[in-house]
Amino acid sequence: MVNYIRSREVADRQIKKWGMRASLRRASGDRECWALEVQLTASEKRSLKNFNSRVFIISAIDLDVPPTKEDSLITYVGALELPPLRQVAPVAPLAPGGIVVYWELQVE
Repeated sequence: MVNYIRSREVADRQIKKWGMRASLRRASGDRECWALEVQLTASEKRSLKNFNSRVFIISAIDLDVPPTKEDSLITYVGALELPPLRQVAPVAPLAPGGIVVYWELQVE
């Protein structure tokens, strides 16, 4: 039997190791999270809504409120806040067995 809680913990460690601090911004305020940009091949990009879209996976650990379509993703370079990235597709959870391992966002 697969341990999805452990899978979520492993995903969280990898996102924190290779990703960056980020924020999910909505009118009610920012929520800190960890995000990892997924590097896609040209053929994978063709399956996206827009070829220029970027895909990020967001750690599900320590994220009390799940991301929604109205959230913008804010990324940082050091302490410098980069312009907000608007979502262009519905938020997609990877949730086998009903346990969210991570959230996938397509943004521009």
